[in-house]
Amino acid sequence: MFNKEDFDGKSICTLPFVHLATHPMGTVTPCCITDMSDDMSAARKDGERLFLGTNNLDEITNSENFNLIRKKMSNNEFPLECKTCKFHEDKEIYSKRINSNYKFKHIYDNIFDNMNEDGSLKNIEYRYIELRLGTICNLKCVTCNPFSSNRWNQDVSAFVGTEFMPHYFKPEEKTEWFRDIKFYDDLYSKCDKLEEVWINGGEPTMIKEHGYFLNKLIDNGKSGKIKLHYSINMTNIPDDFIDIWRHFKSVKLQLSIDDLNERNDYIRYGSEWSVIYNNLLKILDYKNIFELEICQTVSSLNVFNLDKFKKFALDHNIHLSHNYVHQPSFHHVSILPDEMKETIMNNIEHLDGFDVERLKAELFKEQDVQEFRKFRSFITILDNKRNIFIGNFLPEWKQYFL
Repeated sequence: MFNKEDFDGKSICTLPFVHLATHPMGTVTPCCITDMSDDMSAARKDGERLFLGTNNLDEITNSENFNLIRKKMSNNEFPLECKTCKFHEDKEIYSKRINSNYKFKHIYDNIFDNMNEDGSLKNIEYRYIELRLGTICNLKCVTCNPFSSNRWNQDVSAFVGTEFMPHYFKPEEKTEWFRDIKFYDDLYSKCDKLEEVWINGGEPTMIKEHGYFLNKLIDNGKSGKIKLHYSINMTNIPDDFIDIWRHFKSVKLQLSIDDLNERNDYIRYGSEWSVIYNNLLKILDYKNIFELEICQTVSSLNVFNLDKFKKFALDHNIHLSHNYVHQPSFHHVSILPDEMKETIMNNIEHLDGFDVERLKAELFKEQDVQEFRKFRSFITILDNKRNIFIGNFLPEWKQYFL
């Protein structure tokens, strides 16, 4: 329900006080949607990024820029890193900040009690952690990159000498922090008040080591008070993890599916729709035990089919959430030609009111005209490398690539 009072113009967010948001390469940000451009949100010391597996969690959580963010919030200033939430709130759309403050309303009024004058935390006690367990993945989605999927390294040579090269190259992995038992022990020591764990990748079902952390929570009797939240790519359903998940207070599985049939095969390259769909039917057998949700990453590639995909979710009686791509900006839905936007808005039969308002805000967001050119250039290069053609999978785009 919409509440005008939620849009109070305040900048206070509980997440920088109780949250750990890791990223596949080992960097850490105040939350998952802070501005990622040039790693401006990553924890730093003396201008240098800090990394899991190299730096401990005390150094990272009380890093210079994290302290400054908390300090600004205490003065009711909106940190630049939080501009995505401000954009949504300015349009009276519920932001991650507002939703997070609702989630942690039981501690909202007292969050500054644990803050020193310089913005550092007196005691680091995570209530919500997000673990993006490295870059190991068996897919190379078009909207992804080599910093989230190591499979993407197979294609980066195509971008050498192009405008995309600075963001599409084989990264140097500092550590395999997600396999490091010392990291999980350090994390566990700060989890006495833990309420929720969200686990992603790469593809987390391929990283067995994180089971050590989950089993510590089980063995010490904490798991029954903790909500577990996974995002999985549906290429396999691990029975051994299903047995672990049963020990937690609740389990929410976000199923990463972006489109239907061959459209999904193109966007989530390396996947096969028949496998994805059969695994969906398998996991639906657990809907009375686990909370299930399809998380659709909405981009320039699939927004045209948004309504049909929503109908697919409704037909299978499963909740659907939308995660709009903002980086790289040439994959954002606002780059679409006007005639495609008009067609989309004339086909919203199955979208609810919130879906439509969010779609309109994203679709008609002001955009640099160069982004459409970049999109066409990027897709052309990638299709040539993969020896495929976008028009054979996403027919609405065919005329723009002939």
